[in-house]
Amino acid sequence: MFGRVGETDFDLRFQIFGIPVRVHPLFWLVGVFFVWQSTDDPQLKLLGVLLMFFSILIHELGHAIVIRRYGYPSEIVLHGMGGYATSTRFSTWRQVWVSFAGPLAGFIVWGIVRATLFLLMRYYQEPLHNDAVWYSIWILLFINGYWGLMNLLPIQPLDGGQIAQALFTRYMPRQGEVRALQLSILASGAVAAYSLSQMPDRRYLLFLFGYLCVQSIIRYSEIKGHRL
Repeated sequence: MFGRVGETDFDLRFQIFGIPVRVHPLFWLVGVFFVWQSTDDPQLKLLGVLLMFFSILIHELGHAIVIRRYGYPSEIVLHGMGGYATSTRFSTWRQVWVSFAGPLAGFIVWGIVRATLFLLMRYYQEPLHNDAVWYSIWILLFINGYWGLMNLLPIQPLDGGQIAQALFTRYMPRQGEVRALQLSILASGAVAAYSLSQMPDRRYLLFLFGYLCVQSIIRYSEIKGHRL
């Protein structure tokens, strides 16, 4: 989500479906920060971090599986507020599909959780009396649904930003990257401004999209400077 990250001696490593996975220590710290104010129960905090790990892993698996489907190796790295699946350059529509596959995987999880909630409320409500069940449902719906939609905004380096850049580059070869960055600046700035108006409830969005806006401005300035 925020670019490549180096290896450390404390990385957690494993494989899933033959795809190497590396989890940077910063991922766990950010996970704790994210769930810290969501509950006062330490056990639920731990559960929240694990569900965040599961959800983001599913997201990156969506990318990695499609990348491998196209015949290229991929490694999943989780760090910071997200992660990435290593990739290569694809044609326009393959790049769009690779980028969309991550949010799509999350939307599938969201649909399964929503269907399960519907069935429980209709036929078997006893598990819903458990705080851990409700907390799990909330976390899974929030990350796989709400975050998935936010990730499709045309903001770099989010998946929506990658899709926008692929399309701009395809149909505006000489100005595609610049136009994609301009759109990224406008979209991230708009979300940051909205978040500022909703403070303090949306302070994490202000931090995130303010940061993304600054990064897009820096990249845009670099490109325009090289073209002067």
